[in-house]
Amino acid sequence: MSELYPVLTLLLLGFAAASDLTTRIIRNWISLAILLLFVLYAVSPGINLDVTGHILLAGGLFLLLFAGFAFNKVGGGDVKLATVTMLWAGPAAAGDFLIVMAFVGGLLALIVIIPQARLLQQWMLSPVLRLIDRAEPFPSHTVPYGVAIAAGGCVALYGRYVSGS
Repeated sequence: MSELYPVLTLLLLGFAAASDLTTRIIRNWISLAILLLFVLYAVSPGINLDVTGHILLAGGLFLLLFAGFAFNKVGGGDVKLATVTMLWAGPAAAGDFLIVMAFVGGLLALIVIIPQARLLQQWMLSPVLRLIDRAEPFPSHTVPYGVAIAAGGCVALYGRYVSGS
């Protein structure tokens, strides 16, 4: 049963990315569900996790991102999602999570910021935009960082829990 928890977390990360991309909102229930799945996984029989290390890393990331939130540079949903995703990543996969998240976030920022990327935005998002009937993929100069968090989380969780490596 405990093998199901990381897979459900991956699905929730995908849902969070889609939600942030289309509405710029990451619902609290998503982060809470990811947290609950981690707790259920951690207390599952036969699971040997350094829970303290996971909590310390997640707490450190929370403090860093909360500072960004205080200066209106990071969204609250991003702070919560990144924190619970780091909780899952833990010491073994924190580097993978942070590197992929930063790389994808940087690419998203370039797409949002560079005016010439408008055609690239429309080309990349045209299937999604047709589904939600939305004319403007990035209405403001904000980055849907939930996509980057989800990408980093998927790489970290897949490598740590799903693939068995």
